[in-house]
Amino acid sequence: MLSVETVIAWFKAREGKVTYSMDYRNGPNSYDCSSAVFSALIEAGFLPRGTHLGSTETLYGLEGSLLQPISRNEVKRGDIFVSGPKGGSGGIYGHTGVFISNSHIIHCTAGLNGIGETPAAGWMGGPPNYFYRLKGSIDGGSGGGTGQKEGEIEMKCFYTVDGKAPVRYFDGERIVNLAHTDEQKILNDIYKANNNKDMPTFAFSSKVPYHARLMGVLTRPSNKEA
Repeated sequence: MLSVETVIAWFKAREGKVTYSMDYRNGPNSYDCSSAVFSALIEAGFLPRGTHLGSTETLYGLEGSLLQPISRNEVKRGDIFVSGPKGGSGGIYGHTGVFISNSHIIHCTAGLNGIGETPAAGWMGGPPNYFYRLKGSIDGGSGGGTGQKEGEIEMKCFYTVDGKAPVRYFDGERIVNLAHTDEQKILNDIYKANNNKDMPTFAFSSKVPYHARLMGVLTRPSNKEA
């Protein structure tokens, strides 16, 4: 499972053991700020193996997909900061790292000539400063703003009957007939961004009408305890 603790553990394992370099940034002995963040995200499974070790500009490009914008007051352990003007944060004009608490960060910086923990204030670079939560993490409600906790199950799915249109969308409380394939795509994209997997899809048969049983459950009056 995706965990921000794995991201932090990547940094901790290299604290004081690697140097800072913008020229030799691909590891394993030296990194710069953004290559360290990308390496940690890859190690933790938030990005696929083989992903290019990008820059602060590349991180900005992940806003809304992997990175959910949050305010400074919302920041907690495992959140990421990116500093510098969007479109102009490359090289020495940007910085990035990971929060280990609301007030402290771990990052790869020229100021330490490597990876280490520092206060956030005075070490983040910028302004401007931007703050992000990793979507899909199991840690402390960091799953992209859904509030879903580890072990919770979302009762959402798509289904068809006899393989024919329309595709139905069950959102946990009601069933909606989708009018266009793009509707299924956007619903699935949102679900995948929040849960790191596609929404389940079922192919029901009219000969074994489980779809009718589902409708029966949804339309049946609830029992009230005396």
